[in-house]
Amino acid sequence: MTLTPLQQQPNLFGHTAARRSFAAMTTTLLISLLGASAALMSVSAQAAEEEYDLEATITKKGETNQNQVAFVPFAGDSTVSSLIENNLQATPLKITSQGLIGQPHSRDDLAVTLPAWQQLGIPYLVIGSSKQQGGNTSITFEVIEVAQGRIIKGTQMVQGVDKKTAANKAAGRIYELLTGKQIDLNARLVYVEEKGSGKSKTSSLILSDADGSNKRLLAQVIDAAIYSPAISPDGRFVAYSVQLKDNSANLWKQDLQTRQLTRLVDMKGSNLSPSFSPDGSKILFSSTVNGDSDIYRVSSQGGKAEQIISLPYDQLSPSYASNGSFVFVSDHASPNRPNIYRYSFSGSPVQISRGGYAANPSISPDGTKIGYLSGRSAAIMSSNGSNVANYGATGIDAAPKFSPTGERVVYSQGTKNSNLVIRYVDGGKTITLPTEGVAKFPVWVPSAQ
Repeated sequence: MTLTPLQQQPNLFGHTAARRSFAAMTTTLLISLLGASAALMSVSAQAAEEEYDLEATITKKGETNQNQVAFVPFAGDSTVSSLIENNLQATPLKITSQGLIGQPHSRDDLAVTLPAWQQLGIPYLVIGSSKQQGGNTSITFEVIEVAQGRIIKGTQMVQGVDKKTAANKAAGRIYELLTGKQIDLNARLVYVEEKGSGKSKTSSLILSDADGSNKRLLAQVIDAAIYSPAISPDGRFVAYSVQLKDNSANLWKQDLQTRQLTRLVDMKGSNLSPSFSPDGSKILFSSTVNGDSDIYRVSSQGGKAEQIISLPYDQLSPSYASNGSFVFVSDHASPNRPNIYRYSFSGSPVQISRGGYAANPSISPDGTKIGYLSGRSAAIMSSNGSNVANYGATGIDAAPKFSPTGERVVYSQGTKNSNLVIRYVDGGKTITLPTEGVAKFPVWVPSAQ
């Protein structure tokens, strides 16, 4: 960041606050104020661009102070404040709003009591307020590095068309200021929900907010099944398969805004597991048009498909990476024991997974992690196959899917009345979203920033 000149930079020790409190302050408090002021003045333009590493602070102080981030309930609408706090509580950050020494909502409020906050040893403090402005919800807030008495990257303001949208933006920005990692808390979900049985069984494609609210029906089939939806990089389109009673499966693309449907390929057999290229112009999928399942590629506008990989036995579940390569599943080396491979459209595929049953891979946006199904359990590993983290049994053949910024994953859990599960890759709370039927194949839809 770039700090403005010191006389313009938000200063927790402004002249008004100093005059108001000077007479009541003891010599000790005055010394503390002067020390904090000196620390603030030492922050130069050279240090202004520094990103603060909260994890390093937690490592250093976590044994003696578990309350790493103090969240003062925001002034204004209490619903907005609660939404922001709940979002932050779900993250790997350690948030507390209990037992605080005051309720400051601005830098002027905080100026008098900052030395007392510094004595608590809490590294960071979040203060702010919300108001309705021109039909939108406006939130102003500050993230403060307590020891230095410094507002990280200045006063922040976000707006949203409703309380939840604005609160999600604010919580996401607070998380970014504290960790350096972006998070899209307004991202939505698309998933398949099945109800009933036999000829009356329905398979529905659902769009909802990430908290399970605002559900919208995109498509529904009876006595058939919708499989493996995939979202375009811009969040505008969803591609998916519809499997009929004869086990053939057609590949479709649907506009999430207009609901217009486009059939992508005119091929026999089962055409499954679409995946959009990073620029959205191509779609990989698997097809049994020639017998065994192999990997094909087609324009995202539809048309004639080209075969990309042909190996013995089955090749399934292609998933594009941000660098244009892709991963897929194959049992060509050991029939009925699938493994995950990477292919860069030249040379030979390279095996990534290291033994055992590994299927349904998806790659994180930064390309460093792969979510997949390990046996019947959701799992994540490094892109080279190491550092496997098992998330427990899912009960359904679906693997974790990464959020647009890669900080969270979603997967289905259970068999009869399954739930959707959202969790942070690096820890935090596990959020369970009940569904009305059997939930399958959840994927993320990036928000319009």
